[in-house]
Amino acid sequence: MKESQQLNLEFSPLVEQGFDLAECPRWDWRQQAWCWVNIPAGELWRLKDGQAESRQWDDMLGCAAMWGEDGFVLGTKSGVYLLESWDAERQQIAPLEKTHPRMRFNDGRAAPGGRFMAGTRNGAKEGDQGQFHQLMAGGKLEKMPMFAWTCNGLAFSPCGKILYWADTGSSLVYRADYNPETGEYGESTVFCDLTDFDGRPDGASVDSEGAYWVAMYSGKSVVRIGTDGVVTHVIPVPADNPTMVALGGEKGNQLVVTSAEGSNGPGRVLTALVDWQGVEEPLVTVL
Repeated sequence: MKESQQLNLEFSPLVEQGFDLAECPRWDWRQQAWCWVNIPAGELWRLKDGQAESRQWDDMLGCAAMWGEDGFVLGTKSGVYLLESWDAERQQIAPLEKTHPRMRFNDGRAAPGGRFMAGTRNGAKEGDQGQFHQLMAGGKLEKMPMFAWTCNGLAFSPCGKILYWADTGSSLVYRADYNPETGEYGESTVFCDLTDFDGRPDGASVDSEGAYWVAMYSGKSVVRIGTDGVVTHVIPVPADNPTMVALGGEKGNQLVVTSAEGSNGPGRVLTALVDWQGVEEPLVTVL
């Protein structure tokens, strides 16, 4: 079996601020801006024209996906919301039904075909596990048979017909067939077992070649997995707890990695250049 390569990159801060738990980096091609969330503080951030700005709500914010010309769909502790523009007031689309008070939306993004998909996380690690949900036309939140204590790693192949997700606790990455036209999906099967690598799989992205990039929480690294499920590269990251990875920027080859607070300081948003291209993030269009 071909061994993975270590790829050393020169990382620098995308912004100088520190965060409790930075997550969900996205290249907003509409506004030519980088966006991300700070989960515990309920903050949505963006870096546009060299200026960092944020919106904040009294509600833990797990993920955000682009909607319209300047808006977002937000996955929070209390449910799914629509933010019609950066300065708008959010509007609840669907509440999060839960039986445990520490359940909240965690990882999520726009799916090919325009639906919003997000998984939940039960911070108590007891009672109900987290579960992925898909927002259908008319604002109906459909539960999916994909379970984990911490649902993570959601990403789609460039053709939009393969769905990937990660169970952080088991260090397994899964894949399933996906139909962008209908939102239908197949049975999840193991794509890659990362138990032999440092850390646990957290947030992820896919490059234009179809390879799956995933941040390894507590592993100080990002791994790149080829379409055959074999790790091609391990990328050291100067952060204790990388949480998610994204590819984008003006030329498509800017890597951004978010992280959570660790023993060496607050979470960061870091960036470096790579030899691969990102895939343009779709918009949520079902609303």
